[in-house]
Amino acid sequence: MLKKAAVPLLGLLFVVLAGCATSKIAGPPADVNGTWTGGTAAGAATYTVVLKQTGADVTGTLTGAGTDDGPIKGLVEGNSIRLWEADGYGSTPSLIVKGDQITGWVRGTTLTLRRVSR
Repeated sequence: MLKKAAVPLLGLLFVVLAGCATSKIAGPPADVNGTWTGGTAAGAATYTVVLKQTGADVTGTLTGAGTDDGPIKGLVEGNSIRLWEADGYGSTPSLIVKGDQITGWVRGTTLTLRRVSR
């Protein structure tokens, strides 16, 4: 009985892992150069993020986040970006880049940033 149940489970696991593997194959990194503003769904603050991109590497500054203001670094893979404090302390989960918008789930709420200049 266990063998009959294991075959479909192994097949499902193979499909899921194959999907994960193909999602890592990304095209060129999205362009995130410029100044981005926005906030969370809670609307408690307005953030300004200035990003400079060289290949997949990103550097910049964050303002509007209080004690978290300051230099940031990031990495762009395909259409996703991860940002963290330049000292390596805090980081975001992967955020999605679509043209002039970056969105994602951060600290229990949706973050949306829009590019205002390049």
